[in-house]
Amino acid sequence: MANISEFNRIFHPRGVAVVGVSSNPAKFGNIFFSGLIEAGSNVYPINLKEKEILGREAYPSIKEIPHDVDYAVISIPASGIPKIIEDCGEKGVKAVSIYTAEYSESGTKEGIKREKELVDAAKKANVRIIGPNCIGIYCPSGRLSFFPGISMERGDLGFISQSGGHAEEFAYEAESWGITFSKIISYGNACDVNCEELLAYLAEDPETKIIGIYVEGVKDGRRFLDTLKDAARQKPVVIWKGGATDGGSRAVASHTGSLAGSPEIWSAAIKQSGAIEVSGRDEFADTLSAIRYLSRPSGKAAGIVGAGGGASVASTDICEMNGLTVPSLEVKTMEELSKIVPPMGTSVKNPVDLSYFLIQNFSLFEECTELVAADPNVDMLIVHVSHLDMMVKSHPSDLETIFKTLIDTKKMMADRFPKKPLVVILHPTGSTDVEIEKVKLRKRLVKEGMCVYPSISRAARALSNLASLEIE
Repeated sequence: MANISEFNRIFHPRGVAVVGVSSNPAKFGNIFFSGLIEAGSNVYPINLKEKEILGREAYPSIKEIPHDVDYAVISIPASGIPKIIEDCGEKGVKAVSIYTAEYSESGTKEGIKREKELVDAAKKANVRIIGPNCIGIYCPSGRLSFFPGISMERGDLGFISQSGGHAEEFAYEAESWGITFSKIISYGNACDVNCEELLAYLAEDPETKIIGIYVEGVKDGRRFLDTLKDAARQKPVVIWKGGATDGGSRAVASHTGSLAGSPEIWSAAIKQSGAIEVSGRDEFADTLSAIRYLSRPSGKAAGIVGAGGGASVASTDICEMNGLTVPSLEVKTMEELSKIVPPMGTSVKNPVDLSYFLIQNFSLFEECTELVAADPNVDMLIVHVSHLDMMVKSHPSDLETIFKTLIDTKKMMADRFPKKPLVVILHPTGSTDVEIEKVKLRKRLVKEGMCVYPSISRAARALSNLASLEIE
């Protein structure tokens, strides 16, 4: 399993070397190097010919660097990498990440042989390998980044990804979900450092409070599931298993050279471990966001407040298809709602339908949400905002009213009903201009710690997953 002190040094290196840097900004060596400079790393370029790159002195080999180096990023043709690893061993480098592909994932004898030679060289040099066929490590506290432009704000989500593409996308995009990371590790073919070691490390890592995993396949299923079960006892773990179909399994084999295994067996084993399995990128992000910001409800009964009779029917179906219930409210609750909800074209049953009266008086949202939340039959609240086109085009200032009302509602829920999570749905709009304003509104709400989803189906799935957590 993971040596905690060994991994701490890798994630918080005294120095980083990038092998394969040139002055060509289109080359990946240059992109890695630029990202590390931007992150504030003590980073050193390795190039046989050039003396200076991006204002930094370049060295012909890692051994020539007159400073401590604990981690190296390698982006050169495969044939030259064993010699680089040998040099890393002599320099005292603890680990390398290898961007280069065409190893076991190629499925060729040459690729498989090349990867074995890589492992043999690393063992001899006492150097750990992350990859190959990966983009390595992102760790804000260790001043490590994949590429330029990624936020270096420290967070508490640790993400282990067999896919470099998913690692990169989440690093760039997760800030818009209200998520920031402690660490992201893209580990590719896992010829040496594997998912189990990384999972065991994150389970013990004090910077990490929630763990997300994207995995396509593992070499030792029993070891993986034992490690997953141990981690899920300590922290919430959300796992997205790639290769859930026959076609996906074939794609996995060509992507990282892994064996995907039976989806049914995987799902049963993950459920038994206490981790939450999700089926795609959106559900993965939505669930992590819910765990990050919401308290765990005592049950799966949803109270729904919004506008539109058809939307009310659809939202009930969607919630129940995603494992939630939409219970009847107590008579007392409906009587109290009837005192403030106009009688024409509305409903004080669950879902509560405020119809077009919401446009005239958006403060109804908070009042109705408070009454529904007080109902003992309700475990969680879904409030959905529609008619944005009409509101924005008629009264642009209403966006500020919507923002303030939703924030006030959030504060009220935190004060009065801390164990009943609240999520907001901002429905799609028909106008590009209004959609832009909606995106701005969503960004402001997320910044205030609200979980905001584009549809009731995504919210329902995330809430159902949250309610399934076996750990607080």
